Amino acid sequence: MDTCALNGFYSAAQRARFLAAIPKRRSVRSFSAAPDTALKSALHYAAARVCLPGIRIELKENDPEKLFLKLPVVGGVTGTSCYAALIMDEQEPYAHLHAGISGEAFVLEAVSLGLGACWLGTYKRGGVDIELNEGERIAAIIALGVADEELPGNKRKKLTEICNGDPTVWPLWAYHAAECVRFAPSAMNLQPWKLSFAGRTMVLSRTAFGGLMDMGIALLHMSLGLEDKEHIIRWGEGKEIALLIAEDRI
Repeated sequence: MDTCALNGFYSAAQRARFLAAIPKRRSVRSFSAAPDTALKSALHYAAARVCLPGIRIELKENDPEKLFLKLPVVGGVTGTSCYAALIMDEQEPYAHLHAGISGEAFVLEAVSLGLGACWLGTYKRGGVDIELNEGERIAAIIALGVADEELPGNKRKKLTEICNGDPTVWPLWAYHAAECVRFAPSAMNLQPWKLSFAGRTMVLSRTAFGGLMDMGIALLHMSLGLEDKEHIIRWGEGKEIALLIAEDRI
């Protein structure tokens, strides 16, 4: 069973910022402005520090009319020309999962800077000007800017709907980790994951609708929920995406 590259990858300071940003994160589609020069510099710096193997993030700009699609029900993205392209090398093992982890880490960094962000799997391909290397493809783009208005809380499933068993009897760290997963974003807000717990191990599994990038996002949230508790993550097999094993300090 392979060890996950997420283990020890982010510093304690990064993890603390990510965790604090989770309850503030919203899917923002209406912006009042693009990030200013200082914020763009901070985003460039963050992009260089959050990417797991096989992943890179490029910050770009384009006319929103040439870039963002207008979708039924949710509409389009307006008010910003700034976006980040999440690029993955598909030859890298676990590339899709790494993309989800890295992209969400970048989103949480943006939120910690006071910005709004939105994951976008569909966009106008001709509006993205990125030079790709052999084996690379754009996994998603992320719209970035100053949120136009205060947004309501994200609609989420009840904790009992994403957990096998009763999470209220789990140790506090496991319950907190599950809560963090509950607030993870996913395509079409399907929240396509299941959590199980036994002994010292939490298992993250995907449902029939679960994409691997979504599962990478959920895995980052699960790990952040442990705060400073020592743990190790191992990749699973089949529908079991990952096993998070908590270490008890002596």
